[in-house]
Amino acid sequence: MNDFYVDRFLKFNVSQGVARLDFARMDAFDPEKNEVTMSPAGRLVMPLESFMHFADEVAKIKTQVLNQAKEGEAKKK
Repeated sequence: MNDFYVDRFLKFNVSQGVARLDFARMDAFDPEKNEVTMSPAGRLVMPLESFMHFADEVAKIKTQVLNQAKEGEAKKK
């Protein structure tokens, strides 16, 4: 298995039953202009059915992360 590091999700496209997710990597940050320069890092391509399963799993993970954050904040009080 290979790790695939990206800094940002760029765009999503569906065509002919295939989902394409484009990602970018940060090249530079200009603090004076508060601007980030990005370049394409790669594309994830999967059948739409697989993408729908992936999206469901990401939604579950998001809920778990938010719940853990709330629990952590409650413990601090």
